[in-house]
Amino acid sequence: MIVRLTERIAPQCLSIHPEPELYLYDPPLPEREEGSAELIKRQPTSKREGSPQLNDFTVRNQTASPVHLVKIDCCLYSSGDGTRCDCALAHEQQLRFVEFSHGVFRRRSARVEKCIPQLAASINDFYDLGIIPAGSVVQAIICVGFTEDFPPRTAMTDIRTVQLNQLVKAPVAVELRVSDETTFA
Repeated sequence: MIVRLTERIAPQCLSIHPEPELYLYDPPLPEREEGSAELIKRQPTSKREGSPQLNDFTVRNQTASPVHLVKIDCCLYSSGDGTRCDCALAHEQQLRFVEFSHGVFRRRSARVEKCIPQLAASINDFYDLGIIPAGSVVQAIICVGFTEDFPPRTAMTDIRTVQLNQLVKAPVAVELRVSDETTFA
């Protein structure tokens, strides 16, 4: 999978991280300078340098072998295209898609639901590019500032997983997680 990924993804949208712990974040929209008519461009998912912040996504890499970060939103697709997820992480044969959706506490469920089509579109695209082989299992992770149990203990999470798998037209199985961290062992 890594070979197909590196062959099909533009080099500027791909970075390799061997460190045992990595913090990722979705940069906020830059502020426009007063009086400027210049188009504001969002930045893609970035690695946090220094101490982690509250809304960061933590990637634990227990073997310290390379984790490939694919910047999807604002790199593979323009910053005006909000129909794809923010990034993907590849480690050996594992592929995980991540969508950041932070906001007010009481709107978490609505934010999670909004992420489902974005994740499905990105998974379908990676399958169409030949990166994900048929029959694979991939993870879709929604980072909204809290972690739900896995396996899920609520019917709502099960429903969201079914919705996501119905939107994914590729012959793959998708595991949905709501979390602000992931671990590659």
